[in-house]
Amino acid sequence: MYKTIFLTLFYLNIGFGASPTNSIAKSFLIPGWGEMDFGYKKSSKFFIQSEIILLTGCFSAFKASNLIKKKYITYANDHAGASSASDDRYWVDIGNYNTNLNFDSEHLRMRDDKEGQWQDFPWDWDGNDFKRKKFENMRIASDKYYLGGKFLIGGIIMNHIISAINTLYIIRLNEDKKLSLKSSINYNQKNLQYIITMQF
Repeated sequence: MYKTIFLTLFYLNIGFGASPTNSIAKSFLIPGWGEMDFGYKKSSKFFIQSEIILLTGCFSAFKASNLIKKKYITYANDHAGASSASDDRYWVDIGNYNTNLNFDSEHLRMRDDKEGQWQDFPWDWDGNDFKRKKFENMRIASDKYYLGGKFLIGGIIMNHIISAINTLYIIRLNEDKKLSLKSSINYNQKNLQYIITMQF
């Protein structure tokens, strides 16, 4: 209850407060909201539209992933007698082996103690590689949509952060303070970093 009251007061303070910090918080919560306080309509519109596109894309990607997943599970049930195991690795192995016995034979040779892992969830494609590969393609497509959704979540987070930084930039411009941006590149054998530094 106290948490609910605190959050309500927090949002009311942001929504109706006049502090520049509130404008930054607004943009962090809803991209483009803080820019509205200073009349930057184009900037606000850009972040709002970006948020809508990213949210729509994210929702669509996860929705497509779930729909295809249900489809390939039903397909495996119908054509290979597969059970609905909760382990995602199960579905990967179904696409790679004609039967669970083939899976056991290979891992017995590898001596990795994985043989018998799926003995309670047997499957058999009856040697039909076409159906097995069709199933595998559906599973891969589902995974790609899922990864795409996760990537878009990162884009949504970045949109919030960039909008908040943009609002800070606008505040500093309106306060007529010196503000500069400096960029630098750090490179090593493992990664490449592009750093933007804001000075004011």
